[in-house]
Amino acid sequence: MERRTQARLPQRAIRRAGRPGRGRDGCGRPPRAVPPHPATAGHRPSDDRAGLSGQSHRDDHRCQRDDTERCLRSRPGQAGAPQVTAIVLRRAGELLLVLLALSLLVFLLTSLAPGDPAEEILRRGGIQPTAASVASLRAELGLDRPLFDQYLRWLGAVLRGDLGRSYTDRSPVAAEILARAPATLRLAGAAAAVAAGLALLAALRLAFRPRALDSRLLALVTVAIGGIPPYIVGILLISGVAVGLRALPTGGDGSAGAVVLPALTLGLAGAATLLRLLRADLSRALRLPFVKFAAVKGLRRRRTIAVHALRVAAPNAITAASLVLAELLAGAVVVETLFAWPGVGQLAVAAIRQRDLPVVQAYVLITGVATVLLLALTELCLSAFDPRLRRR
Repeated sequence: MERRTQARLPQRAIRRAGRPGRGRDGCGRPPRAVPPHPATAGHRPSDDRAGLSGQSHRDDHRCQRDDTERCLRSRPGQAGAPQVTAIVLRRAGELLLVLLALSLLVFLLTSLAPGDPAEEILRRGGIQPTAASVASLRAELGLDRPLFDQYLRWLGAVLRGDLGRSYTDRSPVAAEILARAPATLRLAGAAAAVAAGLALLAALRLAFRPRALDSRLLALVTVAIGGIPPYIVGILLISGVAVGLRALPTGGDGSAGAVVLPALTLGLAGAATLLRLLRADLSRALRLPFVKFAAVKGLRRRRTIAVHALRVAAPNAITAASLVLAELLAGAVVVETLFAWPGVGQLAVAAIRQRDLPVVQAYVLITGVATVLLLALTELCLSAFDPRLRRR
């Protein structure tokens, strides 16, 4: 206790206390003896230290137990399961409202477009449209009903799986879309693989050697490709690879190599978007303290990036990948038309030209629903792995 008291005193007071002929108070008087309190008689300071030490140990154990319980509550697999269930139910309600609003928007935009579908159908059939024939056909198609009544009938049919019949050949729209869906999914999957592979390799290269000449050229090419529309990239690939080198077919689905050029056209734009996000996330992750500490401990740079930096950048990369996949599904319309790919996008373009409203409505609705479900699934996966997102 005396050493602690001396450590708190200034140096001048310590020198005074050490002079001969003076007391501990530095004034020459002997220190006044303070009688002990009766309640503390026979009590030693070591007992206080032992009591404080025991109390601090108990407080430490209590804090550790509280932290452990808090961590267990935040784990999705144990006590956090009810929290994840509440998130799923809340997101499901929000998802239903979004899908309902999407269906209403799709129906209104297609139904209020200029022109009369009945007249277009009669002209394509070689029949001169008259007032009587147009009125009869509108009554047959249900276009003479009020707009809200048409929407309710259309929504009820969609919920039953009936997307209507095409105005051109009166075939079921669902059958036509299901027949062309495998080609679109194959193209979107190949484009997603191209985008993810190129973006990951380029991001790792830029992270390993950010100041190298090839890394700077790679970043410049990425910015250039990201600013070019996909149809221009497709035209350049057709001119250079298919026509100039005669290495790959220009379009169609007749051979195994026919998917290469459409997949590159879609994948390059997606790779540019993913690379920009991955590069920014990796650069930010490499500046984090624990990543720098891993490098100071002697961990190799490749292992530091692969184990620590990529793990930090993974949530944003998953979100960006879902957005890119949604863009690939939407951008397949132009690419399928450019390369004569027999997918759903080519069917939608032909339906727009012929004012085939049931096909257009079905395509826009399916694309919107797929995008909304993909984003909702991505958010659910991220909230299951990151407890911080559950509080939002």
